[in-house]
Amino acid sequence: MTGGRSIEGTITHRAQARFVSLSDARALHGESPVWSFAHQAIWWVDIAGRKLLRTTLAGQTEFWDTPEIPGFVQCLSDDVMVGMQSGIFRFDLSTSQFKRTVHLDAPGQRFNDACTDAMGRIWAGTMDIDNQRANGVLYLYDPTRRTLTSKIEGFRTVNGLAWDDTRNRLFVSDSHPSVQTVWTCEIGPDGEMGPCRDFARFHNLQGRPDGAALDRAGHYWIAGVGGGSLYRFSPCGTQVSCFSVPLNSPTKPAFTDAKDAAMVLTSFKDDTDGGRLSIWRTPPRDLD
Repeated sequence: MTGGRSIEGTITHRAQARFVSLSDARALHGESPVWSFAHQAIWWVDIAGRKLLRTTLAGQTEFWDTPEIPGFVQCLSDDVMVGMQSGIFRFDLSTSQFKRTVHLDAPGQRFNDACTDAMGRIWAGTMDIDNQRANGVLYLYDPTRRTLTSKIEGFRTVNGLAWDDTRNRLFVSDSHPSVQTVWTCEIGPDGEMGPCRDFARFHNLQGRPDGAALDRAGHYWIAGVGGGSLYRFSPCGTQVSCFSVPLNSPTKPAFTDAKDAAMVLTSFKDDTDGGRLSIWRTPPRDLD
């Protein structure tokens, strides 16, 4: 996963991102927030706490215990899909049951991060549960065919997945301390991948690259976990903003489709604060 140019962060000015708690719910390892228009709520997971959560913009939260360690949640229309250890599951809200739709034959691994492309397919990465081995795989899940196809192997900690509709490209990172790099890959209509090119490296930034989201202008926002930071990159890979967040361990941002286009952010429990879902109701208006 090399080639192209590498962009190192150079922005030193840090603005303050005005995140506040959206819900009283706490998580050991909050991750994977995603806005559901069908449910008018944010779905997210607690990895270590083995929970699936749903929070409205008014802050009301419901949660369900998961049968395995969850890594991500994605919404395909009104279908709620959860990646766990043995595969990808559909959550039936009416029965509170999880039904596996595709099997993952990778003992000792679990799904971690994911995003959905313009065709309604889920790009999802796996990782070693103990985070000791470079055996993570980037998969493409086709919900129509219910197929899971390996695309790239050799990750330590897959993260940073986001889809760029305008450029038909995928963002993916490896947040392991030994890697800390974000790449972009051009994707064809049948899911074929072009070469992955360096987009950004985090070795000189505060925090490691964790979860990410794309705004309507094509800017790439990514959490700097362990560094209390949120970074914004231009579509070409230039770091244009650095924000301090009131959480040492932010894990992933997401935008809502509500009128004000708020941003939510998950975090995990550390020595400074408990994991939570926070909201920034008025992020910079140059997102449009």
